[in-house]
Amino acid sequence: MLAALQELAIRASRTWWLYLLLVLLFAGSLQALMQIGAAFPPHAGGAAPFDLQNTLTPGEVYPQVAGYSPRARELYLAFTLIDYAFPFLAGLFIMATVAFGLRHGLPGVYATVVDRRLLPLPMIAALFDWVENVAAAAVIYLFPTEFAWLPPLLVLAKQCKLALAGLGNGIMGLALLAALARWLATLVRR
Repeated sequence: MLAALQELAIRASRTWWLYLLLVLLFAGSLQALMQIGAAFPPHAGGAAPFDLQNTLTPGEVYPQVAGYSPRARELYLAFTLIDYAFPFLAGLFIMATVAFGLRHGLPGVYATVVDRRLLPLPMIAALFDWVENVAAAAVIYLFPTEFAWLPPLLVLAKQCKLALAGLGNGIMGLALLAALARWLATLVRR
């Protein structure tokens, strides 16, 4: 499965229309999440969806859910459904962009990354995002029954997702800088 995922990312990094399709799907899902996030607070006692609260603490989870209206639960369901696709699309976008940047900027590193099947590592952030989604859905839809372990799980998954997504974005930026530097060096030599 990881090999197939890596091959898909490499193919997207080499095929302009596939990469463009990936960017459009990624951007469209992000836009949909932001629209739902903007519509959510009036139905949730002023709170944003958990996924959009990067400083969320376990102690804030159940008090926020207590303020959710039926409309907030509907919006969260729509948000969560989109947020199962979004992390996959984001991870695939990062993978394809890293593949492009390394292939053009650091071909030796690219070969090693591909040979060792390391390109799918940004998908680890997606796994934590999915754990966060499941924990949030459980908190919301099992309420008023409270499980003491769910809010810490939700917050831990969120923090791991944020850290790994930041790392993936940083690697993507460095790979693109390497490609740009190599391209500029080629121009200067001409």
